[in-house]
Amino acid sequence: GPDHGRVLISGEATGNAYSLMEFTVAPSGENAGYGPHQHGEIDEVFVVRRGSIEFLVDQQVALLTTGDVVRVPAGTRHGYRNTSDEAVELLVWFSPGGFEQLFVTYRTDQPSVDANGFLDEATSRFNSTFEM
Repeated sequence: GPDHGRVLISGEATGNAYSLMEFTVAPSGENAGYGPHQHGEIDEVFVVRRGSIEFLVDQQVALLTTGDVVRVPAGTRHGYRNTSDEAVELLVWFSPGGFEQLFVTYRTDQPSVDANGFLDEATSRFNSTFEM
């Protein structure tokens, strides 16, 4: 898809204490959903490096802009959407590490990726749930 990311620090490099990724979130428009989900086993921290993004935590939505940080404890419903005209750059920290490997394994630029593989593995390995 139009969103993309890269692993900056792998969980393997930290003994799975944490991992760090960089994400670029393409504009999605006012009618897009937030993609609400939760990870029962993972804390996340999102840092907006450039741009502005609507961020959902539980039932609350906040507009985050460059320099803003939001922590999402394990088990907390969250999601986001980019309603601006510009791509948004995020840093995303996962603790424990390991979740970042799903983004590598299920890259959408590969010819034969199982579309449901990411969701299935996130659910089984990290106690994640996704609202569809």
